[in-house]
Amino acid sequence: MQGSSKLPPTAKKNIEIIAQVEQELLRSRSWVERFGEGIAHYFGSLFFIGLHVLLIAGWILVNTASVPGIQPFDLYPFPFLALVVGIEFIFLTTFVLINQKHQIRRSDRWWHLHLQLSMLTEQEVTKNMQMLALVCRRLGLDGAGEDQELSEMTKATSVPAVVDELEKARDVDGESAGATKGK
Repeated sequence: MQGSSKLPPTAKKNIEIIAQVEQELLRSRSWVERFGEGIAHYFGSLFFIGLHVLLIAGWILVNTASVPGIQPFDLYPFPFLALVVGIEFIFLTTFVLINQKHQIRRSDRWWHLHLQLSMLTEQEVTKNMQMLALVCRRLGLDGAGEDQELSEMTKATSVPAVVDELEKARDVDGESAGATKGK
């Protein structure tokens, strides 16, 4: 991989940190989650599909008396086959749901980490803007202080106020969507 040698050391460090976080998330899975993930992985394979096609085709051939020397044991409409497939479906669904639950929890952890980093970044940018405004005042570059938008950027962002505004915007969007449906 020639491209990786051109990667800055900071980027490599960030990749290592992300990999460590991901490994910790994988290690924190319960044995049920690991087992369910393995089963879901197997059920989602082409081998599993091929095996089922062969088994069901063989079952149908045997139970329609198409194979000489083998007595049918599950005559059409194959109630025992339906029972086996139904039970298998219950287990398959359960393992898939266990796997999805783990994936959702993993996504939630990454989302929380992303949110925390975004909030930290916002605080750092605000502090940088405040320091830059201070440097401009000390250098006598007061024209920058007249910019209303810049003045607003030097103030800390109130996360609860942003959440309130988002909720208000959602409520308005939800009301207008509801009004559109009613027409």
